[in-house]
Amino acid sequence: MEKLTIDPTTADLAALVERGTLVHGHLGPFLVAGIRMGLLALELLESPGYFGIRVESGTGSQTPLSCLTDGIQIGSGCTVGKGNLFVFNDRLPRGRFYTDDGKAVEITLRSEVHDDFRRGEIHAESRRTMARPIEELFTWTILSSPSMR
Repeated sequence: MEKLTIDPTTADLAALVERGTLVHGHLGPFLVAGIRMGLLALELLESPGYFGIRVESGTGSQTPLSCLTDGIQIGSGCTVGKGNLFVFNDRLPRGRFYTDDGKAVEITLRSEVHDDFRRGEIHAESRRTMARPIEELFTWTILSSPSMR
């Protein structure tokens, strides 16, 4: 069985957003942010995605915040079905990513971006999220003593 990989440095964001929209059911800024968060995690952790990586999403299951988790799935290849995506009801736009070789990063959507999503028009914010510099969307911290819950 051939295993898929994602190269975050060459990934086609528009194609991933299209795929995410098909899986999620509609386009939205939290979906796009989740895709970009997953790609950022792969880049920071030097991971090919799908396998050998796990993520804890802090969004819970209440929309629209939980839409970030669907994006994380598309951007990282982690899924609930494979057992490498876990969702916790912290009600925070945050993901903690861990690799099997002991690397970890926590990535959080900036509060001002979260506010923009809530105030703005859904499609305009989605397009804006695709184009915004990554440093404008997120803060991140490399975890020195990584451990999952």
